Amino acid sequence: MGRPLNKRFFGTPTDAGNEIKVQFHNGTGSVNGWIVKQLGSKKFRVTDGTVTKDAILTDKAAGALDATAVTGEAGQGFGLVEMSITVKDDAGVARQVTKIAGRKVTLDTGDVIAWNFSDSTTDGAVEMEEAGSETIINAEDGVNGVIYEIVTAGDTDFTAIGAADSVVGTVFTAATIAAATGTTGTMKIAPDDFEGDE
Repeated sequence: MGRPLNKRFFGTPTDAGNEIKVQFHNGTGSVNGWIVKQLGSKKFRVTDGTVTKDAILTDKAAGALDATAVTGEAGQGFGLVEMSITVKDDAGVARQVTKIAGRKVTLDTGDVIAWNFSDSTTDGAVEMEEAGSETIINAEDGVNGVIYEIVTAGDTDFTAIGAADSVVGTVFTAATIAAATGTTGTMKIAPDDFEGDE
């Protein structure tokens, strides 16, 4: 299996970050999630906090993931759902991971390269997507420049702090937290979305 991933990159997303974000098919559709356990070099137990599935890493965009993986790799995928991991290279291009180990990933281009969570564009490594945070905060407690996802709209006008609207699920970069109005809206740090950056 190569060098396994360090378990500190697994689990429920935290404020400190550094939990690997995955996309997987939960039986209904493709959802954001995180790794619970590594089962093999391309096999993982993943969850979105509600549904947990055993999955196989595939070279597919999030919207193309299937509920049942079928692969020619000696039956490796039978009974597993598909999942993907996306990274961003130093040129800012989103790439799919086809294999991941403790310190390196194999990209959809066939290149093997180091990975980390740094957004440096000169370190010769790809940036791993972070799973975000499950900690919910009040809108007025946010920090400018941080990317958030609206959890509850309440009476908060999220457009005053940088969002396009005040709809639950909207992802935005906080720009003017001091201008927050209302007191019942909540948000959390959003997971990275490298596919959406393209």
